[in-house]
Amino acid sequence: MKVHTDPLVDDYLRRLDAAASTLPADQRDELVSEIRDHLEEALRQTPAGDQAAVRNELERLGSPEEIAAAAADPAPSQPAGAASQINGFAIASVLAAVLWFAGLGAVLALVFGYRARRQIKDSADGQPGSGLATAGIILGWIGIAIVVTVVILISLHPNKSH
Repeated sequence: MKVHTDPLVDDYLRRLDAAASTLPADQRDELVSEIRDHLEEALRQTPAGDQAAVRNELERLGSPEEIAAAAADPAPSQPAGAASQINGFAIASVLAAVLWFAGLGAVLALVFGYRARRQIKDSADGQPGSGLATAGIILGWIGIAIVVTVVILISLHPNKSH
C-alpha cells in the first residue's frame, strides 16, 4: 500500500528500473520493489509534497545507476576474507550484561543494546550484530529484574541489628 505518490520517487524508480535492465527480470523486480518499500517507509512520516525530504532521501540512497551497478556486481567492497565489522555497541551491550558490575552493567547493557539496534536498523549495508544487541537487551532486563528482586527482598527482611 502506497503512503503517497511523489513524481520524484516515481521518476527515480523508473530510472532504477531502466538502469537495472541488464539484471534478470526477477532480480530487477525485487530490487525495484525493495527500494520502493524503503522509500515508502522512509517517507511515511513526511507530508505529501515535501520535496526537500524526498530529495534528501533520494540523495541518501544514491543514483539509480549506482544501485543497479551494485546489484549487478555484488562483490564485497572489503578485501577477500575480511569480516564485516560487528556493531561496537552490540558487543559492549553483551559484555556489560555479562560483567554486570553490581547492577550497573544491566543498565549499560540496555543503553548499549538499544543504541546498537537503532544503528544496525539505520545502517544501509545491514551491519551485523543484531543478535548480540538483542542478547544484551535480554540479559540487561534480566539483570534489572534481579536487582529489583534483591532490593524488594532486602526491604522486606526484618533488620536483626540491636
